Amino acid sequence: MITIETLVEQGANVKLEITPSDLKMFAESIVQHTILAQQEEHKAVMQREAEEVYLNTKQVRELLNVCEGTLNLWAKRGYLVPVKVGNKNMYAKSDVRRVQTGSKSESVTSYCKKKNG
Repeated sequence: MITIETLVEQGANVKLEITPSDLKMFAESIVQHTILAQQEEHKAVMQREAEEVYLNTKQVRELLNVCEGTLNLWAKRGYLVPVKVGNKNMYAKSDVRRVQTGSKSESVTSYCKKKNG
């Protein structure tokens, strides 16, 4: 049996006459694929989060050679946002690496130059 989904996957260039039940089956197929894709993405995110290493404020300040005020500004601007663990700020090591590789926004770079200059 040829389905709408099969025709779409094959890139067929045809005109179709569709019954309501054909359309319903196609829609249900799309919904099912979407649900499966979301579940896979959720699993991948959960696995990445489980494997993530977190650093405390002191470690991050030393690694990036910045003061606590700079970290606070970065958190406020969404540049390097900490995760609260109890009453402590912890930073994902992957986020710190991103900052180390130099993907700073102009406003943060300008702020750092003013602060250090």
